[in-house]
Amino acid sequence: MEATPVPAFSDNYLWLLTCAGNARAAIVDPGDAAPVLAALEEGTTLEAIILTHHHGDHIGGVGELLARFPDAEVYAPDDERIAGATQIVREGDQVRVDCLDCDFTVMEVPGHTSTHIAYYGDGKL
Repeated sequence: MEATPVPAFSDNYLWLLTCAGNARAAIVDPGDAAPVLAALEEGTTLEAIILTHHHGDHIGGVGELLARFPDAEVYAPDDERIAGATQIVREGDQVRVDCLDCDFTVMEVPGHTSTHIAYYGDGKL
């Protein structure tokens, strides 16, 4: 799996996750859809949106991305402020992201927000 930083806003990054030779991708915390769409290579399908918390600079682009890729899975913490989640995940849940051929375990990490989560597995966080 390759993690590519995608510059967004004036001082932030989104993370585009891909696998070599695979025209499928995942994005972490897409606060803005435009840089994600620009970063996706022609023919690449966004199959997963991985959210860590509810702040607008992390979820603001989800609606536009789903309009373009309506079959994308949206993994999100259990938080009513996040619309569009297809899979609500909690502490200890296992998340299989098929397009990355990777399994992640969900870890609750409250602090930045009360419902903040992280995903870890396959040597990655």
